[in-house]
Order: sequence, then C-alpha cells, then structure tokens
Amino acid sequence: MASNRIRPYRPDSQECAILLLLLIQAKASEAGKEANRIRLSEITLNRLWQRHRLDGDFLADVTEWMYRAGWALFYAGTTFGLVRTRAVEGWPRISSKRLAPELKQVADGRFDFSQHYHLLGQDESDEADGD
Repeated sequence: MASNRIRPYRPDSQECAILLLLLIQAKASEAGKEANRIRLSEITLNRLWQRHRLDGDFLADVTEWMYRAGWALFYAGTTFGLVRTRAVEGWPRISSKRLAPELKQVADGRFDFSQHYHLLGQDESDEADGD
C-alpha cells in the first residue's frame, strides 16, 4: 500500500547556493537596490537549506558554487557573511613585501613570535566595552 506522505528532501550544495541567491534577490528587490554584503545567522542557513547542522565539507561546496555566482561566503565568528567578489576588488591591497625582513627571519628560524602574541588578543568586543 502506497503512502500519501511526501518524502523529505534535502537540497544538495548547488541547490543550496541557488536558494541563497534567491534569498539575496528577494532582499535586494525588497530594498530596491542591489546588495553587496549580507549577514546571515546559522539558523537562517539551516532553515533555508533544510539542515540541522552545517558541516565543513558541505559549506566548502556551497562556497564554491557561490564563488561561481560572484559571492564570497564566509564564517565570521558568530554569524555568516556574504560579500560580492567584485566589491572586494576595489578594496585596498596589501602585499607581503612590507614584512620582507621579518619573513626572512621566519625562514631562518630567528623571528621572535612571542613579542607579537598580543596581536592575537585583539578582540573588537573588548574595544566596544571600553576596556
């Protein structure tokens, strides 16, 4: 006896990229202007993509499809971000040439990383709290 129940479907990474692009289009249409950057919660992506968790391999696949569509998808600590790749092209560029002497020391095993550990402790939330 056949069941009338609809079988659940979980879209693949390409289909998830299409769903995300449709969501971006809907937001742009609602705002009346093209979007160049977007913030999304993990919960939004879970709902959009019919998933309970987002594993690394799956996210890498979706990210690859998004690159093809001109978007960079990334995790930003507590949320996900999307940036149009063409918007990034206008950002200031930085070159490793600025650190040529330091990189020579690294290659020679003479660079003292301990003098720079404080750089890893810089957190934007600390600055916002006034500490």
